[in-house]
Amino acid sequence: MKIKPFLFGLIVLANNAIAGSLTQNIEAIELSSGGYIGVSVLNTETNKTWAYKGDQRFPMMSTFKTLACAKMLYDSSVGGIDKYKTTSITKEQIIPWSPITEPLIGNMITTQKACEATMLMSDNTAANIVLNEIGGPSSLTQFLRAIGDDKTRLDRIEPELNEAKNGDKRDTTTPVAMSKTLNALLFGNTLNQQDKQTLKSWMMNNKVSDPLLRAILPSDWSIADRSGAGGFGSRGITAAVWNDKHQPIIISIYLTQTKLDMAERNQVIVEVGNAIFKEFNIN
Repeated sequence: MKIKPFLFGLIVLANNAIAGSLTQNIEAIELSSGGYIGVSVLNTETNKTWAYKGDQRFPMMSTFKTLACAKMLYDSSVGGIDKYKTTSITKEQIIPWSPITEPLIGNMITTQKACEATMLMSDNTAANIVLNEIGGPSSLTQFLRAIGDDKTRLDRIEPELNEAKNGDKRDTTTPVAMSKTLNALLFGNTLNQQDKQTLKSWMMNNKVSDPLLRAILPSDWSIADRSGAGGFGSRGITAAVWNDKHQPIIISIYLTQTKLDMAERNQVIVEVGNAIFKEFNIN
């Protein structure tokens, strides 16, 4: 099998990763990618964060979906919305990558089931249904401000939010902000215990992130994750990993402004993940 020069370069970098610091390793991977990488690793056991370009803005892409469904759960718990309310699925609503909702044209879907489709299969039409029920992108941004995230913002719906134009602040987050917010949503006091478990379960049962951190995670570790992809060679993954001996480690990795195809972007995420796993003894 012929190995692309880019992938060969990453393999060489990975083999030499132990020799350098985590920062140096990611710098080298970033240079090889031709784009920008941002990383945040929040160790909930120590409450310490390690970051690389952690305060720079990156396009969220589909990683916003965890936040939208968390708000849906929160709004439902306080009586703001009915998660069992049904919405009709019309042909006009369907946008690219809607594997759950497209076969359901002409049928009804509950808001909770729309979140399930959003989280398990990253269904974009379902995500827009959820956004509509929770008040739209601006309402999600307001929710994030209320729980202490002053960086993350959603401005558009699917698919426009995936544009990822360089320098555009719309639909962006920072790796540090995203990791902190995931910690608050999954393990903090923002959601009640049942809703935290629901959100975590959706992320654990995610079906579209297998080529990323799941591909390299040791078998005795668990993962709850959500990935994203966008324009200008962008890719992202947000995840919590843990096992019986270690409290959750929350990881946010973003890549943008590359000319890489999807397989190459996935490989970048894997190599960054490998470097993180080695540094934090995820083995």
